[in-house]
Amino acid sequence: MNPAESESADRYTATAAVLLTLLGGRDNITSLNHCVTRLRLTLADRSQVDGDALRDHPAVLGLLERDTFQIVVGPAAVASLASALLTLLA
Repeated sequence: MNPAESESADRYTATAAVLLTLLGGRDNITSLNHCVTRLRLTLADRSQVDGDALRDHPAVLGLLERDTFQIVVGPAAVASLASALLTLLA
């Protein structure tokens, strides 16, 4: 991995760690996948999510609460953030 890739990976890992905390921690996430622009999560308890802080995070473009809890992060970041989150959840 070259230095630029390493810096990018570190940035996504740091962002994923913050998102994980705002989502109520690893025990609150029961499943995670993504589409082209959104992280799609199934949560054990939505009341543990700090929605205001998530909305204020610079990586978050929006939130949608449907059958899954969806965090819009855009096409450039979604796969890397999903991968970083899955690593933190493992």
